[in-house]
Amino acid sequence: MVYNARMQNNNQFPRFFSASHAPIDFYFKKCARDFVVQEEPLYPFSQSGEHLIVHVRKKDKTTWEMLSLLSQVLGCKMSAFGYAGLKDKNALTFQYISLPKAYEKALEGHASTLYEQGVKILDTTAHTHKIRLGHLKGNHFAMRLKKLTPLNAQKIAEVLEVLQNKGFLNYFGAQRFGRKGDNFKHVNTGKKKLDKFLLSSQQSFCFNQWLSARARLNAFVNNFSPLEIAKEYPQISLEQARALKAQPQDFKLLEGDVLCHYPFGKYFHHSTQDLDTNLKRLQARSLVATGLLPGFKVLEARNLAGEFEKPFKQEIDSCGDRRFALVYPQEVDFLYLSQEAQGQLKFFLPKGAYATIFLEEIARQELFSPDA
Repeated sequence: MVYNARMQNNNQFPRFFSASHAPIDFYFKKCARDFVVQEEPLYPFSQSGEHLIVHVRKKDKTTWEMLSLLSQVLGCKMSAFGYAGLKDKNALTFQYISLPKAYEKALEGHASTLYEQGVKILDTTAHTHKIRLGHLKGNHFAMRLKKLTPLNAQKIAEVLEVLQNKGFLNYFGAQRFGRKGDNFKHVNTGKKKLDKFLLSSQQSFCFNQWLSARARLNAFVNNFSPLEIAKEYPQISLEQARALKAQPQDFKLLEGDVLCHYPFGKYFHHSTQDLDTNLKRLQARSLVATGLLPGFKVLEARNLAGEFEKPFKQEIDSCGDRRFALVYPQEVDFLYLSQEAQGQLKFFLPKGAYATIFLEEIARQELFSPDA
């Protein structure tokens, strides 16, 4: 995927959350040389047990393509593998997978064959159980930005300071929805694993729509009077509009929002009685609002927040969940190489957050399209 930061943003709703800086131009190619992803496990492995933990480096392969290759070479069923998350194809990625210890010798014997096909075995250990989806703390990213002028490099450095404090909207990236951007519409293929993934894409689409609607509300509250807010949103009373206007942070809390301790913790409902306490925790980046991934057995928003969430609820035959509305980049490091006209950007994001969305926030432009 190749893109240039001059592409226009055609979203219906506000996409960006940072200060209103002008678009920043650069060039980036999503490839193994310019895009590196390193997974950080949720916890240390026990170094003993019946499951082999393999630290792998893959190049130009999706996680599923890598597992399919391993399955063919080792004679191991796909269902026997465990992994914490799906990693990009057009990148150099490092991740952990698990498989039964019975395949350890076969793995050692086929290491050179796997290496020739873009999969390198870095090291192995053991653990008491299989790696489960979502069992990771997050990912470390490294990106090389090209055709970058000194002025635009300075702008990036300034924007990064803002984003570390304010966070960015936690949209699912375009790659979540396939090449045509519509895989969430096709959920009955008859293939269990594929159908599960497509249902997940449908949940992701609902979340993105909800987040877009809340982004629009945030922008409206920040730029218009309480009277105009109440006219635009009939479900919001004039008194509620005044209260929203008084909130100092950009992402406004609604009565009944489902909040979560950040970056890990329990869900609970926001009440206006707890507004001062919750606003302080928001400013300390220890609390964040969440959006719905519709399905069964999931905590839903109430009251005013529930009214905003209701249009994006669907009957989806999958377990539901919540997702952070905002995420905060950590370990951010940016180095400008003037002679090469390149920028080296490194950062850490919690699990589920997309580096591509963060990059778009920096550029303040929509850079990725489903068919790119």
